[in-house]
Amino acid sequence: MLLKKPHFDVLVIGSPCVDMVFSGMPHWPISGQEMYVDSFAISVGAVFNTAATLTRLGMRVGLLCELGNDFFSHYILEEIDKAGICRDLVLVRDYPVRAVSVCIAHDGERGFVSYADTHAGMVKHMLEILNSANHPDGVRDAQLLAQSLRQSLDAYEFDAAFLYAYPQMLPILEMLAYRKELPIFLDIGWFPDTLNRSRMASIMRYGSYFMPNELEATRITGAPTVEEAARQLAELVPTAIVKAGARGVVACSEGQLISCPALPIERVVDTTGAGDAFNGGFIYGILRGYSMADALRCGTICGSLSTTALSGTAAVPTSGELERIRLGLF
Repeated sequence: MLLKKPHFDVLVIGSPCVDMVFSGMPHWPISGQEMYVDSFAISVGAVFNTAATLTRLGMRVGLLCELGNDFFSHYILEEIDKAGICRDLVLVRDYPVRAVSVCIAHDGERGFVSYADTHAGMVKHMLEILNSANHPDGVRDAQLLAQSLRQSLDAYEFDAAFLYAYPQMLPILEMLAYRKELPIFLDIGWFPDTLNRSRMASIMRYGSYFMPNELEATRITGAPTVEEAARQLAELVPTAIVKAGARGVVACSEGQLISCPALPIERVVDTTGAGDAFNGGFIYGILRGYSMADALRCGTICGSLSTTALSGTAAVPTSGELERIRLGLF
């Protein structure tokens, strides 16, 4: 008798990090001066924000990532468990895999200082082996790792995948491509060397949805507006969505532009992780079978509400709360 494979609504792949968020600054820091603020939070960020938003919305989520034996990794594991994210695919190493970002937020904007061990996370370590031909054991190690990852992926059923569109992720995207009709949701971070059309084209062709922010989208395309950026990106992927902060989002799908405003927020506390929360809400809407307009609305509700508290997931809604807002029942 064949055993039924474990099932996820969404498989999230990537490298979580620890976010330290400082807010409530009267002004940006001045060189040589110390400043105390009235708000501070520690949370897990990056792909964790999208995964945690999805579980908050009632979806079953698996996270495929690499962590270590350090303090930050232990904290991330605790938060993964608290969020109800399945950790069966989390690979825990016996060496440090540290990744941390310090965020300072002021007047609706933010700045980051980040650190990651050179071997930290799947994107920076494991997938580099898959792309490596620089040392004698590179091909053998790549084959072994590819076999291990493929076996891990084949052991589960999942309805969608979410990951960041980094060049190093191509081997994973090629593995996922064997699953016909699997929707693949892509985001991208601020890595200027990667953010150009020629480099992104080979990655985005595997995606179903691409969800950059305005700065990333205009950097990739050179377009003067979010609308034109969405149109140009939709030449590379079936649906392109450009996140424009307080102005909401603009999507281009099947040649049509669709705009969705942000949910009005009385007081913005911290925008860290708002784009990640949008991703989770949008994926939820698509998997629920909603129209593009309604799925975008789910995303902007989650993204907007996330700005009302420090960290990306402290204020994201449950599915019941989201649906009441979506239907105008609040």
